[in-house]
Amino acid sequence: MRNLTKFRSTLIKKFKKRNISFSTSFLLNRSQFIYNFCYSSSSSTYYDLTHLQTFDIIPKFSLSDFILLPNHFTLQEQTFLSTHSLKKLKRIFGKDTIYQPSHFDHIIHNYRECQVTSWTSGDNEIEREINNLLIQKVYNLFPKEINWLPIHILELAESIGGIKSHVDNVEYSGNIVAGICLISPTVMILRHVNNPECRFSVLLEPGSLYIQRDTIRYNFTHEIPIDPEQHKFKNNLIPKGQRISLMFRNVK
Repeated sequence: MRNLTKFRSTLIKKFKKRNISFSTSFLLNRSQFIYNFCYSSSSSTYYDLTHLQTFDIIPKFSLSDFILLPNHFTLQEQTFLSTHSLKKLKRIFGKDTIYQPSHFDHIIHNYRECQVTSWTSGDNEIEREINNLLIQKVYNLFPKEINWLPIHILELAESIGGIKSHVDNVEYSGNIVAGICLISPTVMILRHVNNPECRFSVLLEPGSLYIQRDTIRYNFTHEIPIDPEQHKFKNNLIPKGQRISLMFRNVK
């Protein structure tokens, strides 16, 4: 509980610097719980809450457990991270860009992925530059006592890459899943585990950082539509380009 309180306090301080407020709360009497929705002036641009039904749902949840920081990384920082992510994938998979058709559990399709223990094959200066950027823009948002798993790079192929609805393995990692979005816009759909019709969508533009924690991390699946015709946000088709995400998960 102390970690969670400190986490929220740290994020509030960071958000105040970015003029993001926590002022909007919705009391939903029918379901007898409160949405503490992290709302900013730009939230309507990135969130579609049209299908977030409010009848009794167990387990309950709070929208404040999904946090989006749009434009968190500059264009220069995005290019830097994308370039070295692709170099890392090339060193592992070879020069030819060959995507895996399906994950072992059939959740991820047309993708390449790897874990990062080191970013380069010996360039200490680049290594330090990447690590310093991620410390500043990601790890410093969280309490220092949180321990992290190795960073996960996931690349989805243009047009055909996608992720089926799932909850990240709860045996593998803890209550925080964060992601940096790079190269192209992506639509993420989150559905309640006990009622998929209770859902909301988020537009993840390049340079954004999103955080799923606690009730959203455990009680909602997330997906990126595989079918390009289903890759929509507020009924607008979002073209599916090549996409890279850097994933951060804490140790359970």
